[in-house]
Amino acid sequence: MPIPLPVHNSAFGDRYQDGARPEVRFYFDIVCPYAYLASTQLQSLIDRQPARIDYRPILLGGVLKALRSEPAAGPKAKQAMTRIDLGRWSEQLGVPLCYPSAHPRRTVEAMRLLTWAPRLSVPNLMAALYRAYWVEDRDIADVTVLLDIAESVGLPRAEAQKGILSAAVSAELRRRTEVAIAEGVFGVPTFIVEGESGPRLFFGQDRMHFVEEALRSHPLSRSDASVPQPTIAAPISVGGPDAAVANAARKVTFVYDFASPFAYLASTQIEQLAARCGAEVEFFPILLGGLFRSIGTPLVPISTYPEGKRRHSLDDMSRWAHHYGASFHFPSRFPMNTVTALRLALLAGDKISSLSHALFRLYWVEDQDLGDPQVLERALLEARLPKDLLDRVGDAEVKAKLLANTKQAEEWGCFGVPSFRVAQHHGEPELFFGQDRLLFVEKALRRGTAHQ
Repeated sequence: MPIPLPVHNSAFGDRYQDGARPEVRFYFDIVCPYAYLASTQLQSLIDRQPARIDYRPILLGGVLKALRSEPAAGPKAKQAMTRIDLGRWSEQLGVPLCYPSAHPRRTVEAMRLLTWAPRLSVPNLMAALYRAYWVEDRDIADVTVLLDIAESVGLPRAEAQKGILSAAVSAELRRRTEVAIAEGVFGVPTFIVEGESGPRLFFGQDRMHFVEEALRSHPLSRSDASVPQPTIAAPISVGGPDAAVANAARKVTFVYDFASPFAYLASTQIEQLAARCGAEVEFFPILLGGLFRSIGTPLVPISTYPEGKRRHSLDDMSRWAHHYGASFHFPSRFPMNTVTALRLALLAGDKISSLSHALFRLYWVEDQDLGDPQVLERALLEARLPKDLLDRVGDAEVKAKLLANTKQAEEWGCFGVPSFRVAQHHGEPELFFGQDRLLFVEKALRRGTAHQ
């Protein structure tokens, strides 16, 4: 039986008439599935941490065009992973999602309808539009469909049609999109939390635990020691050390390059996660630049980001490091040529984990040059490996091994790092991308059967 979508209270976002609650601006476009997933979690967010939600419908296409950004499609492997990822999140959040028969569909008229709608009607209208697009596979580019939806939430059909066709409403939607860009919005869903030190921007449905954290520390939030504070719904762990691990998978392959800050962050968590599940970790170094060249991705993706996205990415790294309790310092040398360090890791044998941790730390905590032989000797010393391994990094065998690893990762469907391949007792291995998907890695390890 389909899980019903939440129906928001008509006063949602204005529950506290005194206004003495922190405000969250929620920027969205119906075309985005992750914004849809985020929209289903807003009510539970403010139930846990009271806040006012200011709904901001905008044109995602207008944002991307203004920032000269490409739509979030990417290589075929990434597109395939996105479909799988949406299914995982749908299951995790307990909300229905059916990938539509046509995507993307034009949402300009739908966003005009939301812009025209009375403020208190926006939450329910938004939910109905998302349901139509991402659950019922209705064509919301069709104005007749839009008017049917408007009527279903109590809006007058004739007035709604006038609103959709209004030049003033169209101009207002463009203005709101321009305001969003000025605030640093580069995609949806975006959340902006106003605080004493200014606005804080969070991008992505999978960053809502950071939004909640910002709200909890907000000076307008109530602080009552007698009331238990909720646990942030962060994608970190699905169980403690004592959770049942019967039928756990045997191995997770950790695909990485020292050049990636998120691979470093993953390295601080993956072995603890595997231990909780009775699994082993296979460290699998690859040449990220080689993978990017092969699949047609820019060699330094962050250098292609608009300024707002670059700032957010740097903030995001620091937030995750703080969340994990890991030390982190963005290095003065970036990007770093890590070829020698990766070859050295391949030479480390059963000490590859220890050496990799040392190399990650030297770069992402101590800002050391991984191309410097003295720095590499330090890493070898920390891992209790002989320094003469450095003499072998130019061997044809180790060069070939690194290239083979990189090719293998591409064949698995990897398009970046960190990636995780979970081997199961039965069925095909599962692939996961990003340190922010460790929740799903852990679920797969505990499940012991492949995700279908």
